[in-house]
Amino acid sequence: VLVCSDDDEAKADVIKLAEAAGMRGIDAGPLANAVAVEALTPVLLYINKRYKVKGAGIRITGIEQDKA
Repeated sequence: VLVCSDDDEAKADVIKLAEAAGMRGIDAGPLANAVAVEALTPVLLYINKRYKVKGAGIRITGIEQDKA
């Protein structure tokens, strides 16, 4: 889960919520970055429809699990 916010405390809280739900929260920077993150949604929806899948997604690589 990519988390964007200008409030570091709020961002940390949301990352903890994502982790409590069994997902990995990744600090994706300031709120201004949310525009780019949200722009991925129509691309993923198109891929799911075009290839008749339900789980197309984006994978973030190169970040160690325990890095914050």
